[in-house]
Amino acid sequence: MNTGSYRINSGAFTSAPGTIANGDKVTLRLDASSSYSAAVTQTLSIEGQPNRIFRVITLETDPNPPPPPPVVVPEPVAIRWSAYGKLTLPVDQDGKAGADEIEASALDNYSSTYWYQPTSGQRAQSGYSATGGETVFWTPVNGDGTTESSSYARTEMREQVVSGNNRINWGLAGTHIQKGTVVVSQIPTAIKSTSKTFLVFGQMHSVDNSPPMKMIFQRLPDGTTEVMSNYNTKRAGGASQNSPVKVPIRIGEKFTYEIRLIDGTITTLVNNIVLDVRDMSSGWNGAQLFFKAGSYLGNNAQTATGYGEVVYSTFEVVHQ
Repeated sequence: MNTGSYRINSGAFTSAPGTIANGDKVTLRLDASSSYSAAVTQTLSIEGQPNRIFRVITLETDPNPPPPPPVVVPEPVAIRWSAYGKLTLPVDQDGKAGADEIEASALDNYSSTYWYQPTSGQRAQSGYSATGGETVFWTPVNGDGTTESSSYARTEMREQVVSGNNRINWGLAGTHIQKGTVVVSQIPTAIKSTSKTFLVFGQMHSVDNSPPMKMIFQRLPDGTTEVMSNYNTKRAGGASQNSPVKVPIRIGEKFTYEIRLIDGTITTLVNNIVLDVRDMSSGWNGAQLFFKAGSYLGNNAQTATGYGEVVYSTFEVVHQ
């Protein structure tokens, strides 16, 4: 070698002559010049072989390189609720008895105080700042749009397996999953300091107007808040039971939930924590079921003030 150094296999680098055998690995090391455009050459000589010449040229770099291209973050895609079902509102303004409804076919172009998809940076009434792709469900306790089976207001989606048709639903057999990412950004305030307030942000319902289970966010009299699941043990006359596990969640805190029904066994989860697992087949055999999602209050103007606000950022339903 005329410049630089070399090593045989994993030995030390050297510039002194050495001996190699068949199969040895020779590694060269050559220091580049400190001058731009200058070349440094190294010649490797092995007895009985032609010389090998290696050259390194130092190139000048741009002292003011152009900035890297901006990173384009795609805008989150809004949930397409029209593919899920119809919307029930907490008002009665259409001249028909009961809460107003927005059919699935009209949802893509619908927006109101009670239900809307904010743009990034837009603030909801609670102060929640949207990042894009969310849907806000806003329900006042004094909403006059109630249903035949409830005196509590709701801004809530009702699943329709076939758009516009409430008569086609599903039973206990198979796999049925509803999951989402939500923020309960506000909850009503109890009039009595010894009372709690709550809202339902997801549920599995039946066509005979009794829900097998509800996902509940509640505020206790001491001000603490938590998420639990609640069950009706059978279709008629069943007892109401809460899940043994309750997960502390703050107002304004984002969390995930899942309702999973597989061949009659229902599992509920919050932030991947199992709240409960139970077999519903004996009490709900033959029931026709559907999912619901949104902000369904557990209080009205007689027991609370204010409003409930639920923000969905992801949502998915699976039937198999």
